[in-house]
Amino acid sequence: MRRVGSLALVVVGSMGRRCLFALVAVAITGCATMRNTPAQDAMWAAYDQCRAEGRVPPNVQLLRVDPDGRAYYQTYTSSYGGADFERCINEKMRLPAPR
Repeated sequence: MRRVGSLALVVVGSMGRRCLFALVAVAITGCATMRNTPAQDAMWAAYDQCRAEGRVPPNVQLLRVDPDGRAYYQTYTSSYGGADFERCINEKMRLPAPR
């Protein structure tokens, strides 16, 4: 480590650069190959349908969906629309009755 004024610089040799490059390449590749689970895709599709039908006000935003399909949402400025969002999502996610 070298000190330049108040900055500390770490000098990385060629081996360190190769390791850093490999680490970054693995991280990028790993993130690029991750796909949604079927439960996540179903939840996002239900949310998109509810939005397209106008049943969810713009102040309700779906934040994330866990791999098991559990959704997290947020309402902005007020809680208005939260109940409508939940009702619509529950309707869209309901499985058809077995025959």
